[in-house]
Amino acid sequence: MNNQSHFDVVVAGLAVADVIGRPIDLKSFPRPGGLKFLDSVTLTTGGNVSNVGIDLARLGFRTAAITRVGNDSLGRFITQHYRAHGVDTEGVIVDANAQTSATMVCVGPDGERSFLHTRGCMANFRAQDVLDHLPLVKKAKVLAFGYLGLLPETEKEFGPLFQAVKEKTSVKILLDTGGHPRASLRAMKSFLPLVDYFLPSYEEAAELTGKTGPEEIVRFLRKAGAAGIIGIKLGNKGAYLADGTTTWSIKPARVKNVVDATGAGDAFVAGFLAATLRGFNAAEAAQKAATIAASCVTAVGASTAIKAFERYP
Repeated sequence: MNNQSHFDVVVAGLAVADVIGRPIDLKSFPRPGGLKFLDSVTLTTGGNVSNVGIDLARLGFRTAAITRVGNDSLGRFITQHYRAHGVDTEGVIVDANAQTSATMVCVGPDGERSFLHTRGCMANFRAQDVLDHLPLVKKAKVLAFGYLGLLPETEKEFGPLFQAVKEKTSVKILLDTGGHPRASLRAMKSFLPLVDYFLPSYEEAAELTGKTGPEEIVRFLRKAGAAGIIGIKLGNKGAYLADGTTTWSIKPARVKNVVDATGAGDAFVAGFLAATLRGFNAAEAAQKAATIAASCVTAVGASTAIKAFERYP
């Protein structure tokens, strides 16, 4: 991409409003009509577009969003939140027919999360929403799309969508997973060859492929057509990375106190893209991503703890 690009990354796909409560012991809910106090309740943004987009902006990169929000207070909150962090909102579509997608995030005493979610207007999100904003995509170096697993209507269009992006722009494509990703081998062969970076979590990759070991997962994805870099996010065990000729085991960064694991996987994605855009090779970028993901879990919210890229060792 030439030096005239306006953005480093355009982030497309899922955006939600998150209400995060902590700590919540799901095994010890108050009885019907009862009350239990929490340490905090936080309204923030979530989903691939919010987390990766805002993380990258906080890291010091230029980002733009393509997603849908409802014509309601939560939708206005998301849009205002993006603008406050410097994320361009030209590609944010206001959907008058459904509420903003939203999630109640229940954070346990150990920092792990459970989710209650309404899809809202994201059920109306389609590949055409991205294609309508190809002039915006053309201004970037990377299109980060998420999630495979949470946008079933759009997933049917991944092949034609990514093909059009490749034919009409020079951006690289990153695809992330979420929820319970399922796709036939035929479907994966229609879009994985077009993906430059595929970064599923271990649990999601195992569900998608039916395999249990990172090496087996990568072999399966290669047979399914994945030609780019594959990174399996392993949580507090780091990551497993493969570029077609070489594999790496990425060490996890140490965390003294896990406060909230919300958005850690997205922080890994943002960190990987940030380091890649700064010229790091794949293994170096993944190691930097692990460090950034580790910092994410030290505060409530997906992006609260993210600092400028230069502050990470």
